[in-house]
Amino acid sequence: MAAIKTEKIEIDLPEDILFVMKGLEKPEEVKKKLKIALAILLFQEGAISLGKATELADMSRIKFMDVLKEHGLPAYEYSERDFKRDQQAAVKYRKAAAK
Repeated sequence: MAAIKTEKIEIDLPEDILFVMKGLEKPEEVKKKLKIALAILLFQEGAISLGKATELADMSRIKFMDVLKEHGLPAYEYSERDFKRDQQAAVKYRKAAAK
């Protein structure tokens, strides 16, 4: 499997935020939480797929879906169009089963 190319970015944060982050977590835990938060944000905005979000968050699809659920976010959009399509399929199934 080919290695994924990465690039470092820097962000400026207020000192009080950095102080809180350093006081509560080890640097690796802070990094992990920031990556998860970024994955959630990008997924929620539709910028990346669920698969890419799980890759960025460095967790399984199931675990990431649990994280989304904890934040009150759906893993999949179920539109009105999807609902109507499912209703039509159910009607067809009932008619076929009744024969």
